[in-house]
Amino acid sequence: MRIRHRLAVFLSTASAATLLLTACSGGQNGASGGPVGDPVRGGTLTYAFNTEAQSVDPATCAVGVGPGPCGAVFGALVYYNIDTREFEPGMAESFTSDDGKVWTLKLRPGLEFTDGTPYDAAAVVFNWDRLLDPALLSPSAAAAESVSWQIVDDTTITVTSDEVNYQLPLTMSEDMAFIGSPQAIRAKGRDFGNSPVGAGPFVMTSWARGTEMTLDRNPGYWDQPRPYADRLVIKTIPADDQRYNALQSGEINVMAVTLKKYADRAKSAGMNVSEAALLGGTGPRISHRGPLADQRVREAIGLVIDNEQIMNAVYPGESVATGFTPEDSPMYDPRSTWPQVDVAQAQELIDEYRAANGGEEINLTYTITAGSPVSTQAGELLQAQFAKVDGLNLDIVALDGGAFYSALTSGNYDLIVSSVGGAHPENLYKVFATDGTVNTSGFSNPDVDQAFATTHTSNDPDVVNKAYADAIAGIVEGNAYRYWRHAKTYVISASDVQGVRNDNLYWFRPDLAWIQQ
Repeated sequence: MRIRHRLAVFLSTASAATLLLTACSGGQNGASGGPVGDPVRGGTLTYAFNTEAQSVDPATCAVGVGPGPCGAVFGALVYYNIDTREFEPGMAESFTSDDGKVWTLKLRPGLEFTDGTPYDAAAVVFNWDRLLDPALLSPSAAAAESVSWQIVDDTTITVTSDEVNYQLPLTMSEDMAFIGSPQAIRAKGRDFGNSPVGAGPFVMTSWARGTEMTLDRNPGYWDQPRPYADRLVIKTIPADDQRYNALQSGEINVMAVTLKKYADRAKSAGMNVSEAALLGGTGPRISHRGPLADQRVREAIGLVIDNEQIMNAVYPGESVATGFTPEDSPMYDPRSTWPQVDVAQAQELIDEYRAANGGEEINLTYTITAGSPVSTQAGELLQAQFAKVDGLNLDIVALDGGAFYSALTSGNYDLIVSSVGGAHPENLYKVFATDGTVNTSGFSNPDVDQAFATTHTSNDPDVVNKAYADAIAGIVEGNAYRYWRHAKTYVISASDVQGVRNDNLYWFRPDLAWIQQ
């Protein structure tokens, strides 16, 4: 029997929120759309992404870096299914509430970490307490600070939110989702992130930094016969072309990419493609510090960015983002449309700012990930667009994975290429609310905060969608984020790899994939 926490578009519609029980596995469809049979055991999934995780530690997993070894090693308490827009239990059987404030987390009975110690309520609380350790600088600390918890019994924890929050299940699928073995954490200390111990579908066996990570099937995983693959290899291949060539040659059999042209090529070649629309898009998140604290400077930036030019040059054939949300989004509002390019108006704003601030030129940086020709090309076009305004200068800073995510999470940037997060709109709160857990830009707007408060306190889908639209309108007005391309991810797999499903936080779920023998 299935009990659904139905999000109707994006959120719960029932007075009591209840998670979907695990669905039974069934037949899958291949690239041709025909039946390929039931899942079978065996084989190796070799997955490639453009960056790697810096640490596989539950305290840092929610940063969302790398291709998702956290999900493979630890599993998640709760999953968010992009396709159904429902929450699904993982290591927890349910996460329920009657009032949006007091929630009950029910773990699966009999869970064990791969070191043989119990995965119980005490283990979960140990991990959550650890998030609050200031020495760890956990990006999940803010989320953990917004709730309190109490053990009821070995499999039950009461979680109380500081305020009513019907969007709290997302926290159990991201910020507080990953649980490591307390015994191993105590024994290994800071080295735990390099050799983690969890109870998830796979066990890490080796890690060659910058090259690849190898994980073997956890024979004691609760959801037998999953995982189906005997081994998961995660390779770091920065360039999209190189990843696709590796897929064609058989060096890898799964890859992730954001460019539609690779998905089109893969479909033509008979490969499988799983795609998902996420929040936000490709373009810069804009700091609200230094000169960028002035609305005139941010507004000028919004007026010089030419989305169409960038899309035609870098993403030919793809749709141009004309606003924050596509018109078919339930959160769409005309107020979220980007302004038209107006270099003359931008010049007036910059001249006005400079006249009031000593006449100094404005020197800004745009931080991107190193090794990405697409990001570099888009950055160079953006740089040329800024140069049309006297006194507005932009330098490109390309950083490797670790340094890039350090800059993003610390707020050490002027403009930085950035997505919002996954597909669930609560990620908007996390990034743009004044007290959002990953608000590193310094953006703060009381009207936006009030709109986000409504998304937490209301359980009416229409009210919540309207509130998200109001928040987005304020974000656009404040020039906090601007992009030329809506976020869409593609997970491409060889024709014999089935069951690939995009994941909200980590691109794809390796425990669900299987290889035809």
